[in-house]
Amino acid sequence: MCDNKDEHSQYDDKETNNPDGNDVSLEDFVTENRDGASVKPELKRLPRSQKKRLKQELATQRKKEMRKEKKQLQKQKLKEKAKEEKSKITSEEGVVLPTRKEMREEMKSKLETAMMCGQRICVDLSMENTMTTKERSKLAQQLCRLYGVNKKADVPAHVYFAGFDKNGELYQECIRKIDGFEKYQVEMTAAPVSELFDVKDVIYLTPDAEDMLEELDKDKVYIIGGIVDESIIKNLSKQKADAFNIPTARLPIDRYMKKKDQIHFSQVLAINQVFEILVTYLSSNDWRAALSRGVPERKGYIMKE
Repeated sequence: MCDNKDEHSQYDDKETNNPDGNDVSLEDFVTENRDGASVKPELKRLPRSQKKRLKQELATQRKKEMRKEKKQLQKQKLKEKAKEEKSKITSEEGVVLPTRKEMREEMKSKLETAMMCGQRICVDLSMENTMTTKERSKLAQQLCRLYGVNKKADVPAHVYFAGFDKNGELYQECIRKIDGFEKYQVEMTAAPVSELFDVKDVIYLTPDAEDMLEELDKDKVYIIGGIVDESIIKNLSKQKADAFNIPTARLPIDRYMKKKDQIHFSQVLAINQVFEILVTYLSSNDWRAALSRGVPERKGYIMKE
């Protein structure tokens, strides 16, 4: 019995060209050709266990190669896409359109210019303690939309977020909900409006004001009350302005718009809606165009003929 066992062992070593009895590797039995990996004839003479192991290794290797090829193909597609974006795109009219990268650079440049000499518009965020958690969450969304409007504006504004406590719940909500919020091209400060600007240069916008806004003055700072009040407490922002002797004004909605045939009417707009009206006016100098763009139909107003 023992002799037979020895003969069998010698036979295995001879057939695998492995006189030292070491384990064979996949490279000993696989060659490369134009179609990929192929198995040498010697593999057929291996014991079943080694055949199984080597075949598993071969399968694993083929999977790795396939994944590598797929990755290279995807990389090539991305490279071609990037190349396409870099190239100029010509419209049917023959006008050369800017690439996405060029548009991003132009947008960034316009915002940087606005931060130096643009119309100053400030959101007063000092009233967050009067709001619920739900209202603060809505306010964070409105600030995000406001910034989106400014980025796309033909004439962007120099935006301030005043009375903005970085330790407050509103700031933390903005960080949590808005990607890249800390990189916004906006002046964020904890200083209140009354300390940040000279009061004589400030106009606080509120629907409860008696005076109507006629035009935008380049030397003035227009304040938007940063509050989301689902119960709509009347005169809240006006009282805040009056406390610091800040002049107030309302948007000229009554002059250019009329009430539609419905029960509900409201001139209380979201922060981003007020902001969009102002920046649209900056580029158009047209209140009709600005109001038609910023006042939603659900507020119950339509443009006068």
